[in-house]
Amino acid sequence: MIPKETIDQIFEAARIEEVVSDFVTLKKRGVNLLGLCPFHNEKTPSFTVSPTKGIYKCFGCGVGGNSVSFLMEKEHYSYPEALKYLAKKYNIEIVEEEMTEEQADRASEKDSLYIISKFAKSFFIKNLWESEEGKNIGLNYFKERGYSEDTIQKFELGYSPKQKDIFTQEASKKLFSQEYVIKSGLALDIDNKGLIDRFRERVMFPIHSFSGRILGFGGRALNPNAKAKYQNSPESLIYNKSKILYGIYFAKNEISKKDNCFIVEGYTDVISLHQKGIENVVSASGTSLTIDQIKLINRFTKNITILFDGDAAGIKASFRSVDLILKEGMNVKVIPFPENEDPDSFAKKNTTEKLIDYLDHNAIDFITYKAKILNAEGEKDPIKRVAIIKEIIRSIALIPDYLTRTEYCKMCSKLLDVKEGVLLRDIDQERKRINLSESRKIITKEKPKKISSHSKRKKYEEEIIRILLNYGNEKISYGEDSLSICKFIFDELSSDNIKIEVSPYNKIYSEIQEIINKKNTLNQAYFISHKDDEINKVCIDLLSDKHSISENWAIRHKIYTNIESQNLKKTAEKSVLMLKLQHVNDQIKIIQSKIHDSLAEANDFSLLNNLIKIKNKISILVGRNAF
Repeated sequence: MIPKETIDQIFEAARIEEVVSDFVTLKKRGVNLLGLCPFHNEKTPSFTVSPTKGIYKCFGCGVGGNSVSFLMEKEHYSYPEALKYLAKKYNIEIVEEEMTEEQADRASEKDSLYIISKFAKSFFIKNLWESEEGKNIGLNYFKERGYSEDTIQKFELGYSPKQKDIFTQEASKKLFSQEYVIKSGLALDIDNKGLIDRFRERVMFPIHSFSGRILGFGGRALNPNAKAKYQNSPESLIYNKSKILYGIYFAKNEISKKDNCFIVEGYTDVISLHQKGIENVVSASGTSLTIDQIKLINRFTKNITILFDGDAAGIKASFRSVDLILKEGMNVKVIPFPENEDPDSFAKKNTTEKLIDYLDHNAIDFITYKAKILNAEGEKDPIKRVAIIKEIIRSIALIPDYLTRTEYCKMCSKLLDVKEGVLLRDIDQERKRINLSESRKIITKEKPKKISSHSKRKKYEEEIIRILLNYGNEKISYGEDSLSICKFIFDELSSDNIKIEVSPYNKIYSEIQEIINKKNTLNQAYFISHKDDEINKVCIDLLSDKHSISENWAIRHKIYTNIESQNLKKTAEKSVLMLKLQHVNDQIKIIQSKIHDSLAEANDFSLLNNLIKIKNKISILVGRNAF
């Protein structure tokens, strides 16, 4: 357990903008910071970070929170893991007891998988460097491939011994449950005959998360009789290969710095290029690029360069992935390598200077490259030629920017010997077809139901809580007297015996009342880090400013907006009146229902008349017709 004093220290030290900027590129927008949301696919930034409030909020997908919840959401950390990450970042010492066996059993499955994956990494590293089998087979293999000891240690490469259950035995000694050993993919249970290691007699490549945690492994067989040359961890709660890029942990900073990301096919390509000083490189681990992987790169750069080997079949297989990149509005170049060469072999045969020179001078725009490749195939076959032109049109049509599409049309018109106007027409038609197809995928929404009295009340209660959280400590004046927004709202609602009814607003309201009654100052940080997840989420949402105004807006446009914080008295009064109006309206509906059902009592009719009069008075005060 992490002591409460340490948790408080972590929350005080953690700056939301510093934590988020490790993962998201942020730009200043007024008092806040803005960037592309890391939790959903977006082209226009809607992800807002408020340094003053210590929160983030995406107004696209709705996710929001504080520094800890950001790490939990982004990196799938548990609460203690997120705290430990921040403690390390801000040099805060955490003193806690080691996990007991009982505590380990209570840990979540995800936590257990992270722990056992980390243990496995250490096990494979130890066997590579300390066992005779590891040194003679695994370490020699890496050195024969030209990897230095520094490179081997940097990527945390290891070796899994030949013995069929040596890892399983070691895991058992450390009290790891067999269930999690199997779920991690590190062991197999074949026909209930006992566990055997998945990776045997293989050199091991740990797969790191964005933050450096071990998610899974790739193993290369050194036994020529092995059924599969490469074997990867199966998917699990922590390992989803479609969302992971091998090497991203080591490459992310350099990708941002160079404003370009090299994509290669395999682990060895990544490692060899790193050793030559080319560090802005990742691998999709032998699979076609996915949308999630492209989104991950898009956080750091709009520019992708794919390093193709000399295999023409492999190049064509990558065309689909590149189309996905184009659809995301990113720029794609390709670098083909000579026949029978790949990035790994080419890097080994050449000096760093020659490698960099080759990469700098052989990058080709993808559309041009695709047109040349396909055009060469259909040079003498008119049917193939038509199919090729259609293929190019499909790729260009995916590009969202009109000017970019137009420039590609001009270029491809010359390459394919097709009139530019014809290409533009067909591209427009293809875009219409794509848009129609995508629109058909959208599930038709149900017709909106009439807003109930409850939902209306919820809206007004929510507004009360929003004002309390944002401005509760602020003072407003009445003649010679002044009182806080909190005191004003409490007095106004209690005088008419109006309660906050809808959960969790009623809980938040009660807690705020308790704080104020104890003569304490309302602290936003308390609610931002509230132990109740529901309250925590609601408060963060209500503390988030959906629309922030640029600091230079008024000066530049000579347009001055009515900011609510500049007229808090009016804002607070209106919120109270709207809730009172809804409360009265609810009472009217109850009596009308009783009259309709012939259940009304004698005094209900006079009460109804009084309520209608009150309703009309409040309606006039808020400047609207009675409803």
